[in-house]
Amino acid sequence: MTESALSKPGSAPVCPSITGRLLRHAETDPDRDAIVTPGSTISYAGLYRNVQAQAQRFRQAGVSESSVVGIRCPDDAQHLIYCLAASHIGATSFALPSHESAQLQASIAGQCGATHIAGIDSLEPLSRESRAKSGMADEARLLFFTSGTTGQPKIVLHYDSDIVAQAHRHIGSVEERFACLASIEHNFAKRHRLYCVAAGASNVFLDASRESLVEQCRSVGVNVLHVSAFQAQELLAIPGIGELSDIRLKLGGSHVPLALRRQLRAQVTRHLQAGYGTTETGAIAFTDPDDAEAGESVGRPLQGIEVRVVSADRKPLQPGERGELAIRCEGMFRGYLDQPQLTAERLDRGWFYTGDIGYLDSEQRIHLSGRSDDMFTFNSMNIFPQEIESRICRFPGVREALVIPKSSQVHGNIPVAFVVFEDGVDPDVPALKAFIREHAGARSPRQVTVVESLPRSESGKISRREGQSLAAKSRQIRSALIGVLNADVIARLKPALIDSFIEGDTDIVLRGLGLDSYGRMEVMVMLEVEYGVVVTPEQFAGFTSLGRICDWVLSAPREDARPPAAPVEFDAAPAAQYTQGEAYLLRFFRRVYRYCPTVAQFNRALGTLEHRLTPLEFSFLHAEHRGNRLLPADAAEKYRTALSSWFSRIESQMLDSGKAQPEPYVCRRIRPAASHFAGPGPAADKTLLVCFANKGSRLLMMPNTVLLQHSDATRHDLLVIAEPASDSYLRGVPGLGDTMDEVIDWVANLGLVSEYRAVRTIGCSAGAFIAVIAAYRLRAELAVSVAG
Repeated sequence: MTESALSKPGSAPVCPSITGRLLRHAETDPDRDAIVTPGSTISYAGLYRNVQAQAQRFRQAGVSESSVVGIRCPDDAQHLIYCLAASHIGATSFALPSHESAQLQASIAGQCGATHIAGIDSLEPLSRESRAKSGMADEARLLFFTSGTTGQPKIVLHYDSDIVAQAHRHIGSVEERFACLASIEHNFAKRHRLYCVAAGASNVFLDASRESLVEQCRSVGVNVLHVSAFQAQELLAIPGIGELSDIRLKLGGSHVPLALRRQLRAQVTRHLQAGYGTTETGAIAFTDPDDAEAGESVGRPLQGIEVRVVSADRKPLQPGERGELAIRCEGMFRGYLDQPQLTAERLDRGWFYTGDIGYLDSEQRIHLSGRSDDMFTFNSMNIFPQEIESRICRFPGVREALVIPKSSQVHGNIPVAFVVFEDGVDPDVPALKAFIREHAGARSPRQVTVVESLPRSESGKISRREGQSLAAKSRQIRSALIGVLNADVIARLKPALIDSFIEGDTDIVLRGLGLDSYGRMEVMVMLEVEYGVVVTPEQFAGFTSLGRICDWVLSAPREDARPPAAPVEFDAAPAAQYTQGEAYLLRFFRRVYRYCPTVAQFNRALGTLEHRLTPLEFSFLHAEHRGNRLLPADAAEKYRTALSSWFSRIESQMLDSGKAQPEPYVCRRIRPAASHFAGPGPAADKTLLVCFANKGSRLLMMPNTVLLQHSDATRHDLLVIAEPASDSYLRGVPGLGDTMDEVIDWVANLGLVSEYRAVRTIGCSAGAFIAVIAAYRLRAELAVSVAG
C-alpha cells in the first residue's frame, strides 16, 4: 500500500499511531477543521500544537510510556486533547466518567491501574506503581469499558493502531463533519472522535441543548450525526427536525425497531443507517439507505469484515440458521484487561466470538436476535427477548418494549414484558396481549406492564439488568398497596386474589374496594413516603385499578429526597432557615390536608403523622402553623382548631423531655410497615432499638415523634415495626411476613441491623411477646416489654 493510502477514506489504511495520522493531516492539510464547536474552531495544525503542548505538560508531571492516565474531563474537546497527548507519549489512557460517584471512579481507576488522573486544568499523580507493559511496549494503549448485558464490567484493551485500523469503517470521507449526541466520556462516542482524527475528518461538538440542535447542526455544517436508539426517539420530538433532511443519520448502540426507522426516515432524513458494532471490533455492518428490503437487519458486513454464524460448538452454520456471530477483521482488540481466561474464550484463532445471536439471510444481511446471555428457557422453549420485543413494537402506538424472565420453579422462566406507549396513546392492554399472542404464540409474555419509560444506562441503552429489578419492584409495590388497605377492605378480598395480584398475575379494580377518602389518602401518602411518588387526588381519580397504580409508580417522576431540616428552637423557625427539605415537607402536609374533606378525616390524618414525623419535621411544621403559613388562607376555622389542638398535645409531650432543641433524626421508610429513624454518627458507634408496636398500631405507647425526642440521636437509632391492619399480631406484619417467625427473620436478615454496635428490642402490649422472642434471634443485649 502506498503512503497516499494513509489519507484515502474507504480503504484499509496502514496503521501508524493516531498522533502520527494527526501530524500527517497537520502537514498536508493544516487549515482543515479538526475540532468545531458552536463558538470556536481548531484546525488540524492547531490541534497538533495543542496536543504537543499538553504532552509536554504531562511529561513534566511525570507521565511516561509506562503510565496509565485516567481522564476525568467532561469538556469534550479538552478530553480529546488529553487522550491524544497521552497517546503521543505512548501512555495508556481511559475515560473516568465525571458523572459517576467518587467511590465508583476510585474503583474504575483501581481496576485500570491508574497512575495519574487528568481533570480540567489539573493532573493528579496517584501513589501507585506503573504496570509494566507487555508486547508492543512502544504503542500507546486505550482502555474501554463494556458490560454487555450482564452488568459485569469488562475492560477492553486496544492498541493505538487498532483504532486507526477501524477508522475507515466509520468515517467515509475527510469532508465529514461528524457530531455525536453522547459525551466523549461514553465508550462509543470516544472511539468515534478518535476515528475522525485518524481519518482527517472534522469533529463537531454540540452543546447539550436539544432545543437548539437543529440550529447548531446547520450553523456548523454537521453532515453526519450518530445517535443511539433512545436519542433517535428524542430527535422526533424536536421542532423543525425535518430541516436536517440532508444529514446522514447513523444509529447504533442498541436494537432499532422497524417502526422507529420508518418514523426517522419520514420525519428526519431518508439518509438513515442502522448499524452494528462492538467495542472489541469497531463497526461490523451498516444498512444501505437505499435497501428497501433491509427490514430490521443491521445490513451487510462492511469491507474487510468477515462474519460467520456458528453453533454452540462453534461449527459454521448455513444462511438462515441462527447461532452466535463470530467476527474477523483488522484492528480487533488485544484482550480483556486482567481476564486471560475470558480473552481466550472470546478471542480464538483470529475470530472474535461476540456473544450476539443472529443469522445471515440469503443476501448476507445480518439479523440480530439478541445476546446469548439474554436468552432464557420457558418450558424447554428458548426465548430470545429481542425477537419478542420487535413483535411487540409493531403494535400501533407502542414505542418500545422490554422482555425479561420471571423465575418459576415449575416453568423455568416465564416471559414478562414492560411496554412504553407513545405520548397521548391510551394503552389497550387486552388488544396488545392478543396481538402478541397472535405473533409470538407460546413464547408470548404472560404478564404485560405498561410503564412511562424503561431503565437505561448512561449511554442510552436499555438496561436489562435494571429491567430485572422492575419485576421485583412491581411485586414490592403491589405488596405495599395491599399492606396499606384497612382490615375491612382486606376482608372483602379472597386470599387467592391477593396472592395473585401481588405476583402480577391479576388485577384488583378500585371500584370494588369501596375506599373512602381516608383510605385513598393512606394509599397516596404511602406512595409518596415509601416511593417518593406524588399522587394528587385528581390523578388518583383517574386510576381504575391497583395494578394501574403500580404500573404508574414504576416510572413516575420522584420527589427529590429531602435533607433534614436545620435544628431550630421549638418556639421559633425564622424564614432564613427554610431549606429545600422544609419546602418539600410543607407541600407534603398541604397535600395531606387536601386529601381530607371532613374534620374527622383530618384528625385521622394527623394521627398518621404521629408515626411518620421526626422531631425536626414536627418543629418546622409547628412554627409554620404559628405563623399562619401551614394551612391555606381559606381553610375553615374548625380545621385550624383541630390542628392547634394536635400541635399543643404533641408539643406538651415533647417538652417533657426537658430538651430545648429537637433531636436530629431523619426517617427512611424501609417498608410501609417498617421505618428506620437514624441520627448523626456511624451505626458502628450506636445501639439500634428495634421497636414492636401494639396490636393494630404503628406506635408504642406514645407518638413516634415524642419517642424520638425522648431518645438520644447520638447514641440510639430506632427501627419501628408497625402492625397496621391484621387480625392478630401473632400472625405477622403485612409486607414483612405471614407469621411472627417470618417477621423476626425479616428483621434479622435486614442488612442495617448488623451495622450496629449493639441491638435492643422494645415491645408494647401485643408487641411485647415478639420483642422478647426477637431479642433471642437478634442476640440483643436487652429486651424491654411493656404490657397492660
